[in-house]
Amino acid sequence: MLLSDAEGWLLQHLRMEAGPRARTPDWTHAGVAGLLLEHGRLFAPAEHPGSDETPGRPGQCYLESITCARASVPELAYVEGWAWGVGWPAEHAWCAGPDGVALDRTWRRPGAAYLGLPVRAEEAARIMRRQGETLLVRPDGHASEQAMQWIRQGIRQDLLVDVGRPVPYS
Repeated sequence: MLLSDAEGWLLQHLRMEAGPRARTPDWTHAGVAGLLLEHGRLFAPAEHPGSDETPGRPGQCYLESITCARASVPELAYVEGWAWGVGWPAEHAWCAGPDGVALDRTWRRPGAAYLGLPVRAEEAARIMRRQGETLLVRPDGHASEQAMQWIRQGIRQDLLVDVGRPVPYS
């Protein structure tokens, strides 16, 4: 599988994050990075259709993306993970459809690479409402309650949507 430079950098970043975190013997994944490397997908960046303006509010990617995905059910998945922005990776959320393109609701320019966990929009909304936070990472940088459950026990495959490109091994 051919990767863009930015996709390679993003994968390298996540592998570095997962590497030093030895998997706890009875846990399924080595942190959020390990979860993303195993179940995440790569998404192609795309310009905003028809305008230079972003349709959502900068800094509100989680809210804007879940709102967009829920409004389009079942067309779009809610995706949470990492995107390569202007020179470095950032925790981020976006929507994606069957074409594997990242529909970024808040960044003025699309990121150079996107790697995230594509979750069914209604399930993502239910989980976020229940726990009062995003799916993967809290604002303080620690794994969310839901992410910790997935790291320990694994993620139910029926929560995920088959969009984007699989993450290559190695």
